[in-house]
Amino acid sequence: MSFLSHLENSIPTLPSQERKVAMIIAQEPKRVQTLSISKLAKLAHVSNATITRFSKRLNCKNFAELKLNLASSTNVAPSEPKVKVKKETPHRVYDFYNRVLKETSQKLDINQLKKIVKLIKISSRVYIFGIGSSGYTAQEMSQRMLRMGISTFSMTESSIMYMTSSIMDSNDLILAISSTGNTTEIVNAAKLGKKRGAMVIAITGIEDSPLAKLSDIVVAVQNTDFINDARFINSQFSIMYAIDVITTMLLDDPKYREHMAQTIDTILNRKIVKNNKR
Repeated sequence: MSFLSHLENSIPTLPSQERKVAMIIAQEPKRVQTLSISKLAKLAHVSNATITRFSKRLNCKNFAELKLNLASSTNVAPSEPKVKVKKETPHRVYDFYNRVLKETSQKLDINQLKKIVKLIKISSRVYIFGIGSSGYTAQEMSQRMLRMGISTFSMTESSIMYMTSSIMDSNDLILAISSTGNTTEIVNAAKLGKKRGAMVIAITGIEDSPLAKLSDIVVAVQNTDFINDARFINSQFSIMYAIDVITTMLLDDPKYREHMAQTIDTILNRKIVKNNKR
């Protein structure tokens, strides 16, 4: 795990003042390498002592060593700040998505993904857990897999998750989606399902989260909260990228491709018939 990834994973457990420092470093690692401890303290609205404590928490002697580790992690040596040219909104959004894709791609393990695809194939039922924005992602993945002929159910409401988890067995598979890995309902439902014998796969942006710790396999993606200027850009983007990879790998199987073609034809034919009746 890189130093920057270690820093990002520590954020949920940090004291509030240190969390401010960590968020700025995670969002703008290159800029932080050019700052003095005083300038970073002013930017984060904390004291110099807070930054020193945070540095030691990450096993660095001081802030200077933290910057060296950060430079090594990002493969960029500290340098003088460059003059910033304000980009138009489309370019800023493009840069944001590029960074999310690049950093998520670096986290994904192809052998791990192959194992997940195999588990999906041999499972009797696949349950996809997600609440809020992750719930919409769960529904999207469920629809894709259903079209391939895979018995898949999206669970987006806590009571339904608990009821379903209580009757699972060793033939079932849970795909739990949570950006933070800290959603209580998902964690508890996944824990119950695992107790009943189901395998649990987490897709999350925090590798040391409660959900990740209880899961059999963790698909780590870039948490968009750690990228500066995310604003209202899709927080599920990195998770959707991982899901796109998994579902595309499933479609390498001719059986699933055939099922997908059949369901698409059925839907298109239904639309044609419906339009002709108007």
